[in-house]
Amino acid sequence: MGSPRLNRNSAELCKPFLDELRMHKVEVETRTIWRRFKTKQRLMYEIDKPCVLFAIAKQMLEAHLDPNIDAASYKPESIDRLVEWIMSLPLPENARLLDIGCGSGLYTKQFTERGLRVTGLDFSENSINYARAHDVESEYIIGDYLTMEFENTFDIVTLIMCDYGALIPDERRNLLHRVYGALRPGGLFLFDVLTPLRGKGKSDRTRWEVNPNGGFMSPNPHICLYADNYYGEIAEGQRIVVIEEQGVRCFNLWDYYFTKQALTDEVTPAGFTLEGVYTCVAGGLYTDETQRMCVVLRRGR
Repeated sequence: MGSPRLNRNSAELCKPFLDELRMHKVEVETRTIWRRFKTKQRLMYEIDKPCVLFAIAKQMLEAHLDPNIDAASYKPESIDRLVEWIMSLPLPENARLLDIGCGSGLYTKQFTERGLRVTGLDFSENSINYARAHDVESEYIIGDYLTMEFENTFDIVTLIMCDYGALIPDERRNLLHRVYGALRPGGLFLFDVLTPLRGKGKSDRTRWEVNPNGGFMSPNPHICLYADNYYGEIAEGQRIVVIEEQGVRCFNLWDYYFTKQALTDEVTPAGFTLEGVYTCVAGGLYTDETQRMCVVLRRGR
């Protein structure tokens, strides 16, 4: 099927794509909506990676900086709470912190202002350039945390906004190995994940939206087709098909769910012990009734 020209009304524009979906017995919810897109360190898709990242780099940065949504970053008041809580952890004086997937540096800047020696790592050049322009005290590196090579350098590593669950099992094992190497003996690794309660009561669905003036997935006029899938207590996934005059792109995103026991079983072989479990990255008593879980791991000595 060729790419449509985006100069017709929405109903006419979408009809051939909706008809094809229905031919394959895909239920389509025919209403235009806006969905908050949650940015991930890893996007799996069926086209060339650099092209995709360039296409959405500006929108990713805007999502990080939007103070009204918990999308790529938490809201300012949430960031204040999480920074204060992380600063209360048992860290040595002048501790070195590595924030992986740091985005635009909203967390790192506050950590530096509170006396930590901070390094931020992110593979988005757009976000790192913004962070460097607004925070000259922290160190910022453009790179992928799945290929980082630090050795006994940091007292704490943070991975905030549920990126851990966006990785497949082999990538998570690789990440744990690299974080272990980056930490000094006894160092901490803090990250958050989703729990099985996140998918409770949810069912698969398909939907679409029209963005005549561009949107998160493309600055050009385009249509987004969404398929949301839930896999019991294991994971949730989303396929996004972006249709525009320039072509068709497909993104596959997912989040794995974790229980406390499942996470313990996963991190122990990598040399970590579970130091603490909390309801979110701002602390709080963990219960089985929360959709998120924050864990603090300690590297073995």
